[in-house]
Amino acid sequence: MEYQLKFHPAAAKDLFKLAKNSKALGQIIIDNHLPKIVGDPLNAGRRKKGDLSHIFGYNFNYQRVSYRILYQVENDTVRIIALGVHDVAYKKAKKRREQ
Repeated sequence: MEYQLKFHPAAAKDLFKLAKNSKALGQIIIDNHLPKIVGDPLNAGRRKKGDLSHIFGYNFNYQRVSYRILYQVENDTVRIIALGVHDVAYKKAKKRREQ
């Protein structure tokens, strides 16, 4: 099944900020991590538990820092909810889950 990639408006800003701070990190996310998620979203990340049970989390490390890409899968769409450093990404996802 082919999935379509969409961004929560604030998640697009998250990606822009990460890429602005480190062009290499932004490029790695766009070239490597997002295609992995879109290619097989149900297996690329882990389904979260508790109040974020509708969200999947994809983990990766860059320069000894742990990053998360949090996303939802709805029908044939992968919607990126939040990107960022571990704790910050989860806080953003909790705020955005209602939007």
